[in-house]
Amino acid sequence: MSNRHHLTIEIGLKIASLYPPGPTETDVASMDQLTTAELNRLITEETRQANDTDDMGHLLPFIFKSFNVDLLPTATSLRGSDNKPLYDPIKKIWPLACSEGGQAVEKTFACFLNALILSLSKSFPAQPLLPRWYGSTSTTPVGDGLVQRKPDLCLSGDVTLQWSSILVVAEMSASQFSLSMPAGKTLDTKAYLVFREQPWRRFVLFLSFTHQHRELRVHLYDHSGGIVTPAIQIHDQPDAFKYVMACIVFGSRHCIGFDLTISINTKTTKLLSGAFWARSIKRFPRRIKRAVAREEHTLQSYVQSHTNPQREFHSLPDRLPSPFPTEQPPKEKCTLPHPISTHSKQTPPLVNSSDPIGKITVNRNEYELLKVLFSHQGLVGRGTVCYLVRRDGQEYIIKDHWVTGDKDVILNEVNMLEALKGVPGIPQLVEYWLVEMAPDEVDDTQMYRQKIYSSTAGMYRTHVRLVLKPRARPLHEFRSRKELVKAIRDIVLIQKCAVEKYKILHRDCSLNNAMIEDIDGGSRGALIDWEFAACITSDDLYTAGGTGTIPFMSIDVLDAIGTLEYQQSQTAAEDRRKATDSSTRQEVPKLKHTYHNDLESVFYVFAWICIMYKGPHGQERRLEDVMDRDPKKADVWLPQQWHGPPEKARDISHAKYYFFSRGRSCIAEQFDPYFKDLVPLAEQWAEMIKKKEMKMEFDDISSLLDKHLAKLPDNEASLDFQTSSNKLAKRMGKEVKDIVTPKRNKAV
Repeated sequence: MSNRHHLTIEIGLKIASLYPPGPTETDVASMDQLTTAELNRLITEETRQANDTDDMGHLLPFIFKSFNVDLLPTATSLRGSDNKPLYDPIKKIWPLACSEGGQAVEKTFACFLNALILSLSKSFPAQPLLPRWYGSTSTTPVGDGLVQRKPDLCLSGDVTLQWSSILVVAEMSASQFSLSMPAGKTLDTKAYLVFREQPWRRFVLFLSFTHQHRELRVHLYDHSGGIVTPAIQIHDQPDAFKYVMACIVFGSRHCIGFDLTISINTKTTKLLSGAFWARSIKRFPRRIKRAVAREEHTLQSYVQSHTNPQREFHSLPDRLPSPFPTEQPPKEKCTLPHPISTHSKQTPPLVNSSDPIGKITVNRNEYELLKVLFSHQGLVGRGTVCYLVRRDGQEYIIKDHWVTGDKDVILNEVNMLEALKGVPGIPQLVEYWLVEMAPDEVDDTQMYRQKIYSSTAGMYRTHVRLVLKPRARPLHEFRSRKELVKAIRDIVLIQKCAVEKYKILHRDCSLNNAMIEDIDGGSRGALIDWEFAACITSDDLYTAGGTGTIPFMSIDVLDAIGTLEYQQSQTAAEDRRKATDSSTRQEVPKLKHTYHNDLESVFYVFAWICIMYKGPHGQERRLEDVMDRDPKKADVWLPQQWHGPPEKARDISHAKYYFFSRGRSCIAEQFDPYFKDLVPLAEQWAEMIKKKEMKMEFDDISSLLDKHLAKLPDNEASLDFQTSSNKLAKRMGKEVKDIVTPKRNKAV
């Protein structure tokens, strides 16, 4: 058997790196372009051994190996509900698969597949509810208001078709198969959508029926790319066709990509994608009527939101919001400032997590799954999912992800957490597991490929789970301006401790990884996701993967990324396709990265929050609804300038350079009024970055933050919000209502 394997340079900048807020493209064509680019040279087409038409390739026998073929009847013995044969061996045809009289082929084929399932079910143990094939989605989009996609056929056990409940998708085409055909591209996007709503799956299994719907191919998508099996002629190879369809429906869920070490009730989980797609930071026109209506709603919901200030996540970052240690480490290890105290002696829970929604295994320990906190967006990549779990009455976070490299690289985060053990504000590792699908069989994406080819070496991923504690709040869930600035100061000091005492560089300080940890007596800043942290080298050069999240990257790192993207575009511009047989492996490049770059990133995190949020407890600000701002005179929003795909890295770098050289005056205009007291801090911080030419020191930043911390009040009232709300109510001719002011942090 021969295979075609190809590589795209892996620099850790796939779709997932576009957070925040993620791809703003929700139209079909744009999504097709994104997924095609992400799968560039990462699709393997299996081919048969010479002169062996019955050879099914490597993938199908492997993923279906647990299926008991002894129970399968022959194709000729299958009968429909009318007791007529489903297969005609003389004509060599499945009559029900052939549409007649202008009938829609999708609905005809769905009826045929359901008849086949019903007939096969007589040979297997009774099941309470068999999944069914649906053809209605060929004309009606699946229930998703974000990306309008119409799968030709869907297999689901739920009559209400959602991407969260779809098991398998099939596409129909009368054309000959090729990876570049529309049916192939649409499968890519639909695989993305299924992974987006079912991120716990090991892989997604799809089907295509092409060449007058006579050729069946199985498509597997995982976090290393995709595989396409050799064609099965459904009419000429009825038993092979029947075997595939039986394995999909009657085999273990393991056969279609579900992880047997985790069980989850999807009906108790929310749509995971909503917030990821919800916000856009384009230059919006003024929409006064919408703004008034939205602010009216805000007036009504403000009091409710403060009755439980620990709200759920508002966005889905591509980095894990991991937990942090509550224990105070020995002072001789690393000394950080005292936490800000809160009025309550006991921190309220982040979520109402009393009822489990599933179970998950790590080593031989079983944890109750309480909540999906976070999921990665994209096809190729780490596929990180963060779960809130419980065991023996204690709550933990499980980070479930797929990691490239040998064992040393796979366990890099484990090694870093062990080295930094006891540092305040850094996650505490409880246990880890290289996930096994069977005893001594570690789950990795290489298993689905027949062998390692030089062109794709380094692209395979191993399934890893970390158990960490405890959980924490995202930085944008701060309770007061003082707590925000204090947390940012603590993150600077965490970086200093890691660099100066442990010689470790984090390399990805972003909004995704900046958190607030609630501890006895108050709170403190925390820095998570040490997966791409590195021991500091003499030349400051590190593998490009894990260099950060684009909106928060430093100018120098963005320049380096831009150069790499340009070089790659020159070699791939004329040869961008999902598969080819002439590509050679390219070494993953290295980039220069220093602690100065991480310190610069902290500023972007601070500024982002002050522009994209309008108050404590994660109150999001809708930039398109900002009134009294003339779009003809106003500068483009900074988050818009700082956000974009990797190929725009150079432009983003230039925008940031211009900001520090001449554009700092826009800070006062763009910061939300709630943060007006922090404008002097931002302006002085930006001026310092300019004067020191991006080469700030830890003490420079921490001293500046301390100076402004001393000016912020301990008890913060919501007067700004109440004043603006009352003005709006008065303008709308409505009665001004008192708003309950929530309790704030008190400094110690």
